[in-house]
Amino acid sequence: MERNIKKMNRARDYFDPDDMDEYDGGFERKKKEKHLMLWGMVFLILLAAIVLATARIKSFSVIGNTRYSSEEIVDLIFSDSWDTNSFYCFFKDKTREHKQIPFIQRYDIDWESPFAVTVTVYEKNIVGYVDYMSSHMYFDKDGIVVESTGEKLEGIPMITGLSFGSIVLYRELPVQNMQVFRDILNLTGALSDNNIKCNEIAYDNLLNATLYIDDIEVYLGGNENMEMKIFTLRDILPKIQGMKGELNLSIYNESSDHESYIFKTKKQ
Repeated sequence: MERNIKKMNRARDYFDPDDMDEYDGGFERKKKEKHLMLWGMVFLILLAAIVLATARIKSFSVIGNTRYSSEEIVDLIFSDSWDTNSFYCFFKDKTREHKQIPFIQRYDIDWESPFAVTVTVYEKNIVGYVDYMSSHMYFDKDGIVVESTGEKLEGIPMITGLSFGSIVLYRELPVQNMQVFRDILNLTGALSDNNIKCNEIAYDNLLNATLYIDDIEVYLGGNENMEMKIFTLRDILPKIQGMKGELNLSIYNESSDHESYIFKTKKQ
């Protein structure tokens, strides 16, 4: 009997009410800490959502653009109100196709921060255009028609004298002699290198070229020595600028002085 009483006393000592209170208090404390952590995470998620929903791109840098101004590029790419939202713009940039912009091959958006982006523009390599069905059909160095528009691009010459059938966008111009595109590329490249702008380049059946620069007609002939012909033209142009007449550079002679080329004036 006495032994049973001692066992009961030991059991009572083991389940001391003070220990139970301390245990319950620790459990409640841990439970509260978990609740606080949970609510803290919810708060942080809500805060992040608010920041993402309200964060706006404030700074735009544009590089590689010559056909459009930086302001025009920004207006074209970020045309909708949500496009300047940082989260939406990032998601849209990574999951959707980019907008199609005339004369632009593609563009990339690089993030400097949630509030600043750099747009890198890659323009189509356009060398000239032909008029067809009341539209300007712009083509690249390979003769591929890349744009059809009524807009006249500054610095891009009109090409005349080519014989072709129907024109299809994003297909080659159906000319009889594909060599003409190599000649056009060579000529327009030389003009660009020497900072010479012309209104029109006319070709005949033998691919002889004639430039029209305002009221000046420059007969260049074939593609031979084209770079040197344009180099010579660059030196002569300042002396005949504003005049009206014809200049024949078709026969280039390396030993000839620029003064030996005759400019025939026409009546105003």
